[in-house]
Amino acid sequence: MKIGLLGGSFNPVHNGHIELAQTALDSFKLDKILFLPSGNHPLKNHSNILPAEIRYDLTKKAIASNTHFEISRLDMEAETPSYTKLLVMRLNNSFPQDEFYFIAGSDIISELNKWHDYKWVLDNIEFIIAHRPDIDRSVWNELEYIDKLHFMEMEPVDISSTMIREMIAKGDDISLLVPANIKKELISIYSG
Repeated sequence: MKIGLLGGSFNPVHNGHIELAQTALDSFKLDKILFLPSGNHPLKNHSNILPAEIRYDLTKKAIASNTHFEISRLDMEAETPSYTKLLVMRLNNSFPQDEFYFIAGSDIISELNKWHDYKWVLDNIEFIIAHRPDIDRSVWNELEYIDKLHFMEMEPVDISSTMIREMIAKGDDISLLVPANIKKELISIYSG
């Protein structure tokens, strides 16, 4: 099977994540998308991140209606920082017959070489990069790994988890930004 991997803190999950997953599924004829809420992300500050189990439950509810979407705890279980290399190794052990496609936004392109053992990662997994049609990709041509990336044109989705948390704090309506079945729960969690 061809499995897309969408990792992140999902703090909280929102419609931008769902749209990114669906676009990758359709554009690359993937069999399913595995949502991987992070446990201990090495490049993020954890002070305002909800506990992993709460983020997992919210994400599970948000994707429940799509039969091509699944959720996994594989990136939550590590006590040490969750490096992509270790995640890929765990996935290969769990699903040895499958091909994996890591889905990300173009903001990671210039940061990939800062990832733990990034050359190994690029050799062992495919990357699907969501890329705005109005951005000139030639700016990345000097990067030695640019040829290993698959680009997927996608109009930007102007939603972020930070924006949702801020809107809830101000009492603004988030109906268009998050799946309807988790809206009330998000408001309860983030306004409390």
